[in-house]
Amino acid sequence: MAISTSSLWKYCSVFMLCFCGMISKSFAIHDYINSFRKAHPMESGVRATQVLPEEIRSPFKFIGGLMFVTVQINGVTGLLLVDTGSNGFILLNSDHFKTEKTNQRLKGMTSEVAIERVEVNSLTWQNLQLEKQYLPAVKLSQLNQGSSEKVLGLLGSAFFKSYQLNLNFASREMVLSKQGILDPKLKGIPATISMPFTLLNNFPVVEVKIADQPYRFIMDTGATDNVMDLSLESRIGKEWQQTQEVKMVEGSGIGATVRRGKLQSLWVGGLNMQGIGMGLHAMPDFDQKMGVSGILGFQFLKYFYVQINYLENTMKFYDMATVLK
Repeated sequence: MAISTSSLWKYCSVFMLCFCGMISKSFAIHDYINSFRKAHPMESGVRATQVLPEEIRSPFKFIGGLMFVTVQINGVTGLLLVDTGSNGFILLNSDHFKTEKTNQRLKGMTSEVAIERVEVNSLTWQNLQLEKQYLPAVKLSQLNQGSSEKVLGLLGSAFFKSYQLNLNFASREMVLSKQGILDPKLKGIPATISMPFTLLNNFPVVEVKIADQPYRFIMDTGATDNVMDLSLESRIGKEWQQTQEVKMVEGSGIGATVRRGKLQSLWVGGLNMQGIGMGLHAMPDFDQKMGVSGILGFQFLKYFYVQINYLENTMKFYDMATVLK
């Protein structure tokens, strides 16, 4: 960003894949907006005088393979994207609010956007109520495509880090608990995957294995697809086989080609995900500097009841078919 690509809000992709004309082929909300790496008055999170609730229960909806919750901000009702792959607190979409200019710019992979701020008089989400604070905002026009509702912004990992986050993709309900309460639906059911994760600049990062080699991947609810860095192709040989090429177009209109394929073997927490879909694309510099080689998005998460415990830095994934029995 002008605060550079290694400094502000994670490249939360406003890249869209124009493939068969479907907005649902959006690549990932991990590609356009960088991350707030430095302390900044606009990214301070909840004010000291306000406390996040002990528990938040909320329905969510899928739009194009991404998760959204319904909120009201300054009297405007709309959606926030649930994005563990963004490391900030709350980022607003300047399309829907009166904004104030700042002296900062956000540098993506191929273009820059201005960072603005919004004075939030009230933000209501279920039993959460935030008042009288400033939140950062940028233009996120592409997030409005494919939805008749207004997309007001996104919830990032800094918001979730006070909680255990439970995602039930069958009932489309999420539960945030500061006490780490077990969902009764999971009683007596062993986790298919149980693994630690590391918070790197608030990104939940796990270790996976490809061709017997360990790599760091971000667990990203704001990504429709799984993606690995282009540099891995030469290291993993025939483990990955290309099936197609798709066009990725940024909000600026600048395009790039993304290669999609199948990964024969991906070990995650002792489970071998054979034949999982995996895109191939160059990861941004700031991910590479953290030693991050890829993203696990909705195309991985959809198989499971997901539990991300920020309190203990652990993740558990339960087989959805077993949970539904």
